[in-house]
Amino acid sequence: MIRPGRRRRRDDSDRDSGAASILVLACAAVLAAATAVAVEVGLTAAARHHLAAVADQAALAAAAVVDSGPAGACHHAATVAKRNGADLVNCAVTGPVVTLRVQVRLRGPLAWLPALSLNSRAGPAETNTDHPGQAAKAS
Repeated sequence: MIRPGRRRRRDDSDRDSGAASILVLACAAVLAAATAVAVEVGLTAAARHHLAAVADQAALAAAAVVDSGPAGACHHAATVAKRNGADLVNCAVTGPVVTLRVQVRLRGPLAWLPALSLNSRAGPAETNTDHPGQAAKAS
């Protein structure tokens, strides 16, 4: 019997009711956010590697036809880049060496990122002046 003026004692286990559900939902939300970030980082890395391959392919294609003139070489590079989903932003021909920049806008969940762009250069090995002696080692 409960006396008047006295409150009924609450059982301590009633206070924690539902706390585990909130904790599980919070952990699931953190896990989903971490997974989304990991997927975005992976997709960005894959897009960058693809763009590097496109830039190298376009530069090599242009260097192969550099004898047709700078305009023809750059046009060929633009065609190769476009077929691979990128845009040729800049192209310069200096003697037998072609230097270019390609760019691609990311799509899907990465569309909010700025466009990726990479440089590439192709030409005869003996024209490489970045590392003296490298051409001699290659032969």
